[in-house]
Amino acid sequence: MNKPDQTLDDRFAFFSREELLEQQCLLLESELTVMGEELMASREKIATLVLMWTGVKAELQKAEIELTQARYQLQVGSAH
Repeated sequence: MNKPDQTLDDRFAFFSREELLEQQCLLLESELTVMGEELMASREKIATLVLMWTGVKAELQKAEIELTQARYQLQVGSAH
C-alpha cells in the first residue's frame, strides 16, 4: 500500500544531473548552430560591402582624375 506522503504523479519529479547537463548541451548546440548561420550571413554581408566600397572607391578615383583634368584645362584656358 502507498504511504500517504508519497505522490503518485510525476509532476514533482526532479531531473537528474545528467539529464540537466544533456538538456543544456542540446540548447548550446542549437544556439551554436544559429550563431554559426548568423556569422555566415554577416560574413556574406561584409563581403558584399567590401565589393561595393571597392567599386565606389574606383569611381571616386576616376572622378578625382576628371576633376583634376578639368581644373587644369580651366587654368590653361584662362591663361590664353
